[in-house]
Amino acid sequence: MSSLLIQNATINGRTGQFDLLIEEGVFKAIEPAGTSSFSADDVIDATGQMATAPFCEPHIHLDTTQTAGEPSWNISGTLFEGIERWAERKAMLSIDDVKRRAKQTLKCKLPMVSNTCAPTLMSLIQP
Repeated sequence: MSSLLIQNATINGRTGQFDLLIEEGVFKAIEPAGTSSFSADDVIDATGQMATAPFCEPHIHLDTTQTAGEPSWNISGTLFEGIERWAERKAMLSIDDVKRRAKQTLKCKLPMVSNTCAPTLMSLIQP
């Protein structure tokens, strides 16, 4: 079992520093710094720096994936033109089109999914 202990981290909205125990990629415990008896394979001293969630957007709209530039690009980059472009593309949607693009995206993304994902996610790309 792999484990990581992050010591002396600050957490947004809480006062003080904390020790965070992570086992197999899952947060198992958070205790005030210096009060825990945690042990781990790896230890990081955060030296008072803030522990935050990853700076990424982990979701996908499978019904709209891989539609950029179809039928035309959002040249201005504005929300209003983006809505106009999507209205044009939406008129072209079909069930087969959405399924094809969703399967293609899932096949691309699944190798990047961590082992914390449910194994049944694979069923999404089955015919």
